[in-house]
Order: sequence, then structure tokens, then C-alpha cells
Amino acid sequence: MPTGAGVGISKRDDPRYDRRRLVVYFLGLIVFYAAVVVVLRPGQGDISRVALGVMFAPTVGAVAAVVFAHGRIQFGRLTKHVFLAFLPPLVILATTWVASLVTDVSVQPDRLVTLVALSPVFALSGALSAIGEEIGWRGFLWPLFRRHLGFWVSCLVMLPIWWLYHLPAVLFWGYGSVGGLLPFTVAITGFILFVGVLTDRSRAIWPSVLAHGAWNGIVAKAYYTSVSGQAIPTCTDGTCPDFAGGDHLFTGPQSLLGEFGWIAAVSMLLLGLAAGWWHLRHPVPADTPEPAQASPSTT
Repeated sequence: MPTGAGVGISKRDDPRYDRRRLVVYFLGLIVFYAAVVVVLRPGQGDISRVALGVMFAPTVGAVAAVVFAHGRIQFGRLTKHVFLAFLPPLVILATTWVASLVTDVSVQPDRLVTLVALSPVFALSGALSAIGEEIGWRGFLWPLFRRHLGFWVSCLVMLPIWWLYHLPAVLFWGYGSVGGLLPFTVAITGFILFVGVLTDRSRAIWPSVLAHGAWNGIVAKAYYTSVSGQAIPTCTDGTCPDFAGGDHLFTGPQSLLGEFGWIAAVSMLLLGLAAGWWHLRHPVPADTPEPAQASPSTT
């Protein structure tokens, strides 16, 4: 910590309180998460019963840190970066289309117009619940990490936290598939990189909220597959209504399609790495300083 840190600044901006903020944040998150599980007692296939509650656990942790540890949530302003929220679904769509030429994946082009027309609706619908996570992840935790850590290290620290947060839903409540955990891990690695760039450059949570909503509403719903006519529900809210009245944009192996498939995983990882590399090669004037020059994040 730089000598004299905390002198002449408010407690909410003083990095000396960051360790306390982390403790309170994770305590609030875990207690609320556990309370939701204890009250609702979800079983296998009950992701729809528990999803909304646990998705707001990061927000509860962030609010607890604000109330009890002088924390700050970086909401920020609505900026042009929100339009980049649709880049992951677009990249995955293009990659899947190319993959259909050399794999068992099939694309239904007549469904594409419907998908494009409904994409904003899907993304905004997904964002209504995704904001419960993003207030905690990118509104509170990410700016705190970036105050002390570089970009790549912040992403590396965020990965196991986010992975463990999703793990009970995969293992016990029917979210996605256990067999798809490896590609899902690859996918969220790329997503953390991508939204980390959006958050750094916008100084706001709104691009990550919409990007998260677009992922849940488009990649997890419109891009999931069907086997023998049966939909495989891998969306976050557990409802997974069939895209466009029961038809699917893609059909093929579950191992390739949807957010637990390898096409989305590899596409998202490459996009995240490219975004991170570009971000660090082209820093904005007010970019987050290195740890040796740490300064408080702003709202």
C-alpha cells in the first residue's frame, strides 16, 4: 500500500478498508445464498425455484459491504459500450454457422430473422435477473480488485469465485450438465475477460448487465439444442422456453451447442482474450492504474 494511503479521503474511498469490505461482501453473499437454498430446498431439476434468489446473492453481499464496511457500488452511466453486449452472441452465431459446415450441427436459416428481431427482448429479459449478479460482480467486486491488481490477475481471481458460485446449480439443481462443466468453465473465462474490458472502459455496470442478459437470453436459450425433439434447458432462470414456438435455430450434439457446448466456449474464450489484449494495448487516459499507483474507484 502506498505510504499515506487513506489520508484526506473519505472512508468509502479509502483502500485500507478493502479487506474488511471483501469479508463482509462474501459473508453476505454466502449467508443469503445458503438461506435461499434452506428455505426453498431445491432438488435436481429445480433450478427455476432457486435461480432468482441466488442470482441476487452478489447484490446482497455488495449492499452489506456498503452498509457495514464503507463500501461503494460502481453503477456508472449508460455509455456506448452497451452495444458491445451483443458481440458474444454474434460471434458465437457466426462460429456455429461455420462449424455446421464440418460437424453434425444444423442451422435453420429461416429462424434467423426471428432471432434478430427478438434479440433485444431476449437480452433485456435476461438482464432483469442478471443485474442481481452484476451489481455484486462488476459493480462492487471488480472495481475493488482493479484497485490493487492488474487486469489479467483480476480476471484470474474472479474465475474460481464465479465458477464456485455456479457449481451447486450444475451439480444439484439441473442447470446445464455436469458433462458440460469443462466447456462452461472455458466460456465463463472468456466472458469474465470480455466484460472486464467493458467495465474498465465504461466505468459502469450497464454493459456487463446487458452482456450477461444477452448471454442468458440468447446463447443459453436460442442457441441450445434439442435431442429427439426434446429441449435441453440450460438457461439461467431454468424456464428455457422454446425459441420461436418450439423450433430451434441450431440442432445437433449437446456437446457443441448452447452455453455448455464447445462452440460457445472456444468462441467466447477467443473473443475475451482478443478484447483483453486490445484493451491493454490501447489504454484509455483514465484507465485503472497499476497497484503501485492505486487510487479509489469512482461511482
